[in-house]
Amino acid sequence: MVKLWHELRKIEKSGICWLCEQPAVLEFGVCEYCFADLPRLPPRCCGDLVVQLNYDQKPISACRLWCAALSYENPVTRWVQQYKYSHQPALADCFAPLLAAQAVSLYRQEKIYLPDALVPVPLGNLRWYKRGYNQAGVLAEKLGELLGIPVIYPMRRRSTRASHRLTAAERKTNVSGAFRCIEKPGYARLAIIDDVITSGATVNAVAAALKQQRPCLVDAWALAYTPKRTELEHT
Repeated sequence: MVKLWHELRKIEKSGICWLCEQPAVLEFGVCEYCFADLPRLPPRCCGDLVVQLNYDQKPISACRLWCAALSYENPVTRWVQQYKYSHQPALADCFAPLLAAQAVSLYRQEKIYLPDALVPVPLGNLRWYKRGYNQAGVLAEKLGELLGIPVIYPMRRRSTRASHRLTAAERKTNVSGAFRCIEKPGYARLAIIDDVITSGATVNAVAAALKQQRPCLVDAWALAYTPKRTELEHT
């Protein structure tokens, strides 16, 4: 992990910081001051999904774990919004090394294998048309290049409501039945890639659809995770 982190930090050049918009030597697209201020997450499973069980003693999530590099709060919210809504797909070059280093650290810590393939969360046709790209797909491709993991696209999505203003219950209803797997993934271990995990409704729905097609182990990776109030109170 230490070696990988040092290698990834060599990805630097002079330019304008994405966050403070000042000229500087950049690491991951931001200056050293903005980088130091990023709300980094420790390399552990977000939401403690590995140990959360329901009364039937079955995992409450279709995913084994959630992995994210940053907490979804300012200035990360603004950074991600630039990526999604301001036509800045090049930001994936900044995000992918952060997430790759976090994933390698977490998997080594848990003594588990990295996934065999990456599956980006699909975007509905109308949203893709308006945005011009699928932000999860661009991020997945960059991660695949860094980690040497293939990216596959077995999923399709029907149009759904924008979820950023929905409650956790509304998010779950919104994506219920929204995803379908059009081909059987040829891999036993998969990681779903998204930009942000909030309630987990989207990645859980994708994971459930994948498992209906073929029994497999599914994790979820995202650049950022939205911590719940109880998690914030214990940090």
